[in-house]
Amino acid sequence: MIINTIDFNANYNKLHGQKKAELLSVRTININDLVSKDFIDYDTSVKNITGAYPLKKGTYLLLVFLGDKNIPFTTCRTYSPKKEMFYKENINTEFTINITPF
Repeated sequence: MIINTIDFNANYNKLHGQKKAELLSVRTININDLVSKDFIDYDTSVKNITGAYPLKKGTYLLLVFLGDKNIPFTTCRTYSPKKEMFYKENINTEFTINITPF
């Protein structure tokens, strides 16, 4: 049995200490000057650190998860057709959350 993991470089506030999460949805989005600051702050905030991961302009996959505490969260991953296929094939699959600080 293959165990899927989703890697983070910090313990982002949006994770709420969850250890596992089910992938619910995959969407393609564009990060540009029109994306709200609220979304960028939500996606990149870590306690006492602003913008732990800079989201550069470009195309991303927006992954929507439901964590093991029933708290939903999203994460952006750089787009590639291979990544898109992988994540779409794993909708409704559980991922282990792996945090490796930067």
